[in-house]
Amino acid sequence: MSANTADVVIIGAGIVGASSAWQLASRGLSVIVLEKDVAPAMGSTGKSAAGVRVQFTTEANILMSMYSLPVYREFEQRHGHSVGYQDIGYLLLAPHDKWDRHMESVELQRSLGAPVEVLDTDEALRYVDFNAEDLAGATYGPWDGVIDPHLATHAWVTMGKELGVEYRFRTPVTAAAPRGSGWELRSGDDVFHCGHVVNAGGAWSGGVASLVGLDVPVGPKRIQIFLSAPIQDTRTYPLTIDLSTGVYLRSEGDRVLFGLDDLEQEYGFTEGVDESWLENVLLTGVDRFPWWEDLGIDRKGSWWGYYGVSPDNSPFIGFNPGAHAWIDACGFSGHGISHAPATG
Repeated sequence: MSANTADVVIIGAGIVGASSAWQLASRGLSVIVLEKDVAPAMGSTGKSAAGVRVQFTTEANILMSMYSLPVYREFEQRHGHSVGYQDIGYLLLAPHDKWDRHMESVELQRSLGAPVEVLDTDEALRYVDFNAEDLAGATYGPWDGVIDPHLATHAWVTMGKELGVEYRFRTPVTAAAPRGSGWELRSGDDVFHCGHVVNAGGAWSGGVASLVGLDVPVGPKRIQIFLSAPIQDTRTYPLTIDLSTGVYLRSEGDRVLFGLDDLEQEYGFTEGVDESWLENVLLTGVDRFPWWEDLGIDRKGSWWGYYGVSPDNSPFIGFNPGAHAWIDACGFSGHGISHAPATG
């Protein structure tokens, strides 16, 4: 094969692309990864809240997590690389009007082997202080927690390179077309030939697919994640979600990371941290977490990024029916970190 020829070309060096590259190489395939940025994990991967969980509401997502979380839990033991996994848990606070539906999800999770604990509000208050007035209870996932997305991505990059995976950075795909039984991709003057393409472009995946006339309805929605000033509480807060509003928080060292996803926004590469959204998050969350009234904000420590969002918030994984040998692995809608091991 020439230097620019491989069995598979993967577009995107985020956590999904890196996981996929290693898995393919471990099966004896030659792999080239093309990435428009200067390094791995520079897009959505490195800008996430880093949570991993089994507490999903659909069978497919739960099963993806049941495969993926043990990989993260045992990654250093299996592969000799730390991915920063911490089982701080997910704590979901459920109001009365959502309780029955939430318990249906718990039943599904448990039927698929997921460890989930049902707590009353007094038990949940052991983890973090909140206003329990309208809550029916809470659930806690002891497997759930966080990883370091940069460490995980770089671990798969290193492991992949050891198996011959070639990473090309500053190499955006600008054109693509079928060639014989495979594909020809272009990045400026560089030409790449491969048998299969994997579209792991994250929030940019819809645009990547459009290069070859495919309609993959995945687009970018901005997320904004805020960081508090140091707090006095020495407990480690699990990733806590108020299901009545969507506001979430977790510990980040001696600080609190918090946010609220704007699910109603239009698709678009909107940039920057919006001060009015910060105000909205604080006003939305303070009823549940009254101690937020005195929460100092580290504006320089806060950040923004993108989800690659699909119409039903579930990913596209597998062969695209509109083209031969084109595989999509995108549209995770905020779950790409959780499900990268299974996707690869």
